[in-house]
Amino acid sequence: MNKYAKTYINPISLPDYPLGREGLENEYNWRETADPSVLYEDGIWYLYPSCGMVYWTEDFINWKHERMEPYDLGYAPTIVKHKGKYYMCGSLSDVFMSDNPKGPFKSIGCFKLPDGTKLPRSYDPMLFSDDDERLFLYYSTGEPLMLGVELDSDDPTKLLAVPEVLFRFNPDHIWERTGEYNEDGRMCAMEGPWMYKRNGIYYLTYAAPGTEYSTYAMGAYKGTSPMGPFEYMKTSPFTFKNTGLVRGPGHGCVVNGPNDSIWAFYTTTICYLHHLERRIGFDPIYINEDGDLVCPEVSENPRWAPGTVADPVHDSDTGLVCVTGRRRAVASSCAPGRDAIYATDENLMSWWQPADDDETPTLEIPIAPYGMNCCAMRILWRDVDLSLQHGNLPGPIKYKLEICDTFKEDCHWVTVVDRSESEEDLVVDYRTFEAVRGNRIRLTILGWPKGIKPGVMNISVFGWWSPEENA
Repeated sequence: MNKYAKTYINPISLPDYPLGREGLENEYNWRETADPSVLYEDGIWYLYPSCGMVYWTEDFINWKHERMEPYDLGYAPTIVKHKGKYYMCGSLSDVFMSDNPKGPFKSIGCFKLPDGTKLPRSYDPMLFSDDDERLFLYYSTGEPLMLGVELDSDDPTKLLAVPEVLFRFNPDHIWERTGEYNEDGRMCAMEGPWMYKRNGIYYLTYAAPGTEYSTYAMGAYKGTSPMGPFEYMKTSPFTFKNTGLVRGPGHGCVVNGPNDSIWAFYTTTICYLHHLERRIGFDPIYINEDGDLVCPEVSENPRWAPGTVADPVHDSDTGLVCVTGRRRAVASSCAPGRDAIYATDENLMSWWQPADDDETPTLEIPIAPYGMNCCAMRILWRDVDLSLQHGNLPGPIKYKLEICDTFKEDCHWVTVVDRSESEEDLVVDYRTFEAVRGNRIRLTILGWPKGIKPGVMNISVFGWWSPEENA
């Protein structure tokens, strides 16, 4: 039995990653999904990200994609269950309603101020239904501040008052300052509000200083009522990581999970082709003795899936680590400037790409002279030359992964992952398998969509080492 089958990894593996909506008119496109809003209902997580919806999971490991209507209603969609109905909206969009979290949703109109005029500049909206069925809207305007207002509980398009400023950019909060090193205290892209209520405390989370930076993170203000007053949460930013493959954990949400657990979903940055080229991750969080949100780790190694362990905050570590990081790979060929080392250098701004005439590209990576126990792998693909204009459409990349236990020429390769017949379109592909001891891996790419050139931004194999095995 595969012990590690009940694990997940960041960024999460979503099928049918949508194209970045900002670049659909460009000659070449990129994949993008970000700004996750998650609804937890009847033991299921429903995920509504920017650029394409909806994703859902019953086991909190495998995500399914069900194209809903509307599929893309604008950046940063939000959803709430209120009085038995589901209400959804995105940046600058109408409000939509449905009887089902998977839709279809129909428009019920735009947000209107008390005087009947349309609410202007409502970016990154968040709808929150309180226990007493009062309904609230939180949003940003493109300025470094957050606003909130109560809505008509029976007609969510109607604002009951003029929106109030709940808090503003504070340059004394160094993490809010703009830049890769938070170097500019004059500016901040304050965005992505999310309201989470627990034990009578209202946590209004937000993201800063900008989605393109590795310093992108989530902080929070907290209070005892949905409209404040709010005080700055001392653990802010409670999600932060500016190195590695999973970095810039900003704009997201805080939601409940199985066994009364709490989870933070967040956006992570790639931003090679465009500053909105992004992915999604999530990790367990908790509330400390001061009532503040704490995320112990923004993870990028395999973790036990939600519902698998009783205490995901302290017991989610599987003990698995990457055994291929910065190992010198050898490729059957390399396109100019796309060397094999880029497949393992843990930098998403680079990638290995085989030569155009290489019909069956291979990549071999040494692990350790005396071997390691391997049981999981993750590939972050780049579909180079993706282009709607040229008819180069996304699709599955077919491959197999093998492990060998010796450096001899006649070594026996064991196939641990066989995706040679796969029809799934996965730009992030995470697989577990029965543990195999080996000191070398081989990736063979067997097929890819017409017009696309397959690139490997990163391949990571995960496992462990035991000293007694080398005695």
